[in-house]
Amino acid sequence: MRWKRLLKGTVWLLSLGLVVLLAGVECVYRASLAQVPAFPQKVTTPALPESWNRVAWAHREKTATPQVQPAWPTTIVFTMAKLVLRRHQPQSASHDLSPQGFRLATHVARQWSHLLANEHKRLPRLGELALTIWLTRNWSAEELLAFEAHHIWFGRDLFGVSAAAPALLHKDVARLDLADAAFLLVVSAKAWDVECAPDRLRRRRATLLEELRAVGVVTQMELESARSAPWPLAATTSAASCPDY
Repeated sequence: MRWKRLLKGTVWLLSLGLVVLLAGVECVYRASLAQVPAFPQKVTTPALPESWNRVAWAHREKTATPQVQPAWPTTIVFTMAKLVLRRHQPQSASHDLSPQGFRLATHVARQWSHLLANEHKRLPRLGELALTIWLTRNWSAEELLAFEAHHIWFGRDLFGVSAAAPALLHKDVARLDLADAAFLLVVSAKAWDVECAPDRLRRRRATLLEELRAVGVVTQMELESARSAPWPLAATTSAASCPDY
């Protein structure tokens, strides 16, 4: 019947269009990836404590289970389609649309772009996106977390969790608990607050701990324990030497 032939033709054209779209996405990805002058190397230092991995993963991904979903062309196209369909909804409603691990991989790609700037030039946005996709396809959650932790900046000359833990908390990195990990993460977001605004730092850590409890990483008992523990810092810098913000 004519309507059946028309239906088959429509399905065939739609299928062909989807194949062309997916192939185009992969071609753009590969062309952009070819512009990356060097790729990050996996960190081989001793494994991070579970407390850091749990908190850092949940902080970036808003989930409790560290698992990276590779970003294949189908993943990218369907994620973009869902974003378009939800474009009029609040930002929080579309926060969970990214594939698991994508936000952490994006952060690692930006870290690497900053490191490349010392020898080459910073990656363009499309290059960072291509590197992010490559990371989701080739690195595990633990490898992404290890790279981020090794290169994260805590102000002054403190790079990496292994350097920041003894300097800021007087602890070896292996002894970090969940509250310590949350503290270091909020320090990395605005390092000036360590000396200039410890109260603001305390509030940000409390907010992060509440978010961790909401996704099941921190229990109510652990949350209360962190709140009642002595605060490790006090303001040590005069207001005149602090930035205005």
